[in-house]
Amino acid sequence: MSLSDLTHKNLQFILIGGKGGVGKTTIASALAVHFAKTRKTLIFTTDPAPSLADSLEQKLSNEPVKITGVANLWAMEIDAKKVLEEFKKEYGEDILDILNQGTYLSDQEAGEMFELDIPGLDEVMGLKKITDFMDSKEYDLYLVDTAPTGHTLRLLALPELLDNWIKFLASLRWKYHYMTERFSGKKKIEKADEFLLEMKKTVKKVRSLLQDPAKTEFIVVTIAEAMGVLETEDLVKDLEKTRIPASHIIINNIFPENKCDFCQSRRKNQERYINEIKKKFANFNISEIILHPEEIRGIKNLKNLAGELFSN
Repeated sequence: MSLSDLTHKNLQFILIGGKGGVGKTTIASALAVHFAKTRKTLIFTTDPAPSLADSLEQKLSNEPVKITGVANLWAMEIDAKKVLEEFKKEYGEDILDILNQGTYLSDQEAGEMFELDIPGLDEVMGLKKITDFMDSKEYDLYLVDTAPTGHTLRLLALPELLDNWIKFLASLRWKYHYMTERFSGKKKIEKADEFLLEMKKTVKKVRSLLQDPAKTEFIVVTIAEAMGVLETEDLVKDLEKTRIPASHIIINNIFPENKCDFCQSRRKNQERYINEIKKKFANFNISEIILHPEEIRGIKNLKNLAGELFSN
């Protein structure tokens, strides 16, 4: 099988994920190089230890950088913590107002609560940055080189997590409005209310994007080993649970068939897991990529890999 069917879809968002060390970044980079032949493409990573710059052999930053040697390709490494700090700087006053007006916390206690880490919030802010790019319609296609499976599963659960966080703040806001209306007889819409409405729209937008099969595809990358199979099972279950479209699995780094005794032994062991993957995920399109003798880096090598991925 190959990924050729993806070229016939008008996708806007492609996520590439799997366990650490399976070659996600290399695959993601090759996909980006391929799609950039016909569409203006932005590839970015949410991995806290990114290797996208190494794969493309070009220095990247927290803003899109034009990739030399590919006409329609840009790339960026999102610093989620930096985006979160920007978010706090922009909306911190509104959140503190909600905490101060909706609770019995002192200013100091509200400030300390605001500084607490909310699990996953930095990552969803990174995702929000991309949805903001998508609103601008500056690029035709967005590819995400996700962090290893554990981080990715957190990323998939973020819309629900953030939705619960907003509901908590909204309940505090409701108490404040209830009291002010009782005393003044009228309801006043303030900047903090507009902030909650904007965040609610963001969550809805992210959830809608991730679950839309016409716009989004999640490509699973794995290797033919026991842990690769187990982590793929966990990832596929969570994709189904969160209703994120996924129809492709790439088995990477398969040993070639040759006369080398070591290679033959490894290949025989891998075939057991390849057959297991094909059996467990029979409804997926499964591609097999042979292990290359050299590290795949740079545009020329990525183009060659893309040829393998999209060749029948």
